[in-house]
Amino acid sequence: MGNLAIMKHLKPDSPANTFVRLLIPIDASDESRGGILYASHLARAGIQVEACVLFIAEPVRSWEVLRFYTESEVRKHFQERSALFLKDAAKSLSEAGINCRTYFREAEAVSAVIDLAEELGCSEIVVPRIHRLGLFPSGLGPKLINRHCTTPVTLINADGSTEV
Repeated sequence: MGNLAIMKHLKPDSPANTFVRLLIPIDASDESRGGILYASHLARAGIQVEACVLFIAEPVRSWEVLRFYTESEVRKHFQERSALFLKDAAKSLSEAGINCRTYFREAEAVSAVIDLAEELGCSEIVVPRIHRLGLFPSGLGPKLINRHCTTPVTLINADGSTEV
């Protein structure tokens, strides 16, 4: 989990007007939606939340795929697919009264997350504690924690909670 000393909104004496900007990477799995629930929990607690939702498509370099499709066809497919997931996430956040911006990146996942979090000045990166399916099958959280990242990483459960 991220550095709790930095995450002032998690302290009980935190003022109600605290602002946090969350980077929530998502994919097609249900586990990645926990970040949306986490943002909703914070908003219900009176914290002003801005969510930056990111869908990452790792570049396809496999000759088995590129033998049948061009790189631009593969890119277009992932952009169209990501638009559906991003739209759904933005709708859920909007319904919870949370401002949301969506992003698509074609890049290596860990670097893309760290770069965007730092570029946007995010307070936290919110990723699933356990992740079995989707783009991050071995778990994006542990990979982010093991890399140098100035933005704290918060590991969440599928229900949006942070308890182990």
